[in-house]
Amino acid sequence: MTLSTLIEIFFLILISLTILYSAGIYYLKRGLRKTIQKSSEHLLSVSIVVSMHNEEKNVSECLDKLVAQDYPENELEIIIVNDRSTDRTENIINDYIENYPFIRLITIQEIHDGFTPKKYAIDQAIQSAKGGIILLTDADGRPTPQWVRQIVSCFTDEIGMVIGYAPYKTDLAPPSFSTRLLSLEYLSHAAVAAASCGIGYPITCVGTNMAYLKSVYQQLGGFGIYKNLHTGDDDLFLQRVRDETAWKIAYVSGRKSHVYNASPDRWQFFFQQRTRYASKGFKYPQHVTLILILFYLLNLFLLISPLTFITGNNYLLPFLAALSLKAVSDYGFLKTAASVLEDKRYLDLFPVAFILHIPYVVFFGLIAQIKRFRWGDYS
Repeated sequence: MTLSTLIEIFFLILISLTILYSAGIYYLKRGLRKTIQKSSEHLLSVSIVVSMHNEEKNVSECLDKLVAQDYPENELEIIIVNDRSTDRTENIINDYIENYPFIRLITIQEIHDGFTPKKYAIDQAIQSAKGGIILLTDADGRPTPQWVRQIVSCFTDEIGMVIGYAPYKTDLAPPSFSTRLLSLEYLSHAAVAAASCGIGYPITCVGTNMAYLKSVYQQLGGFGIYKNLHTGDDDLFLQRVRDETAWKIAYVSGRKSHVYNASPDRWQFFFQQRTRYASKGFKYPQHVTLILILFYLLNLFLLISPLTFITGNNYLLPFLAALSLKAVSDYGFLKTAASVLEDKRYLDLFPVAFILHIPYVVFFGLIAQIKRFRWGDYS
């Protein structure tokens, strides 16, 4: 078989993958219109759970946002888990407890066998929670004042879990070019989460903005087989709700339901975070993993396609055809998501983000399988 024939087969595969991908994006796009803005006015008892490890720089602002929630105090409790902090985290929490009796503190002194630290912290909070709804965020989460009310309004007799958007907060100072790119990339993650929810098969979420019935957690026996895995207290738990219960999962859209969080401010943190995200690929159901593999191959083929130009033959046309089809599909999907999720910031950076995303996917998809990530200092 000649080199020319091999390259023709290569581009045939590339075009086929691109068409398949574009069809999938079109199908996902339909799900974006099925997110929930607000469905009811009923008030249910809520326990907000936040696990903190050496978060003295975040705890005050986080608690300021939580105590400012537009929700009846008699239906709300805030459980802060101080997980082995060695800074002033616990002292600051205690200062708030003196003024807000609906804040409770759980202190953990050591790592528990069989659990990763964060999952054990969350589990301890849920076990003692008084609320029927468990609402989770992170120490760097900054919810809007209507956050609790918006999330609670989505629960029905059929919906047992609600997930939402956690965009990067960029309004305190002019964001750098890299921060704007990361914000747009983060929107793409949320778009997939919202769209997959809309088509009835949710596949991902973020722990910064998610909620579920306490009874659902108990029904599943907590984190189950994933309790000793240093990731997955969000989307792997979501998959268990989807596959092991009859409860439906809803995605809440709209700016009032957002929980803003800080973008990575150091390359090391960004690297570890994205490696952790990519490391879960083989923990998903087989058909989801297959889709991720095909997505990876599409980006890999696009990345190495220019190497065929050195043969002297004209392979530019099929390369541009595949690249253009993917770009049109991605932009249409992202533009719709930006409208539905009410976050149209930085769409003008799409051309740059689109090109950079190809090597980004290839790099982190590979490195996550051969390099073990570190969970920051949360260990």
